[in-house]
Amino acid sequence: MNSSIFEQRSRFAMIGALMVIISLMFLFYMGSSLVSSTKKYLEQIQGIEITCIDIDE
Repeated sequence: MNSSIFEQRSRFAMIGALMVIISLMFLFYMGSSLVSSTKKYLEQIQGIEITCIDIDE
């Protein structure tokens, strides 16, 4: 009886650890995607500002 409870707890611990790893990978992916899209947006805005300034002068 104790061995089955121990097996069940170890299985739950393994599933929990796997869920934590997957959630951390997802958060890292979303964070890097957000940083990448922000850099692209800022480069695009700077390009628009430079062309607007050049046209005005």
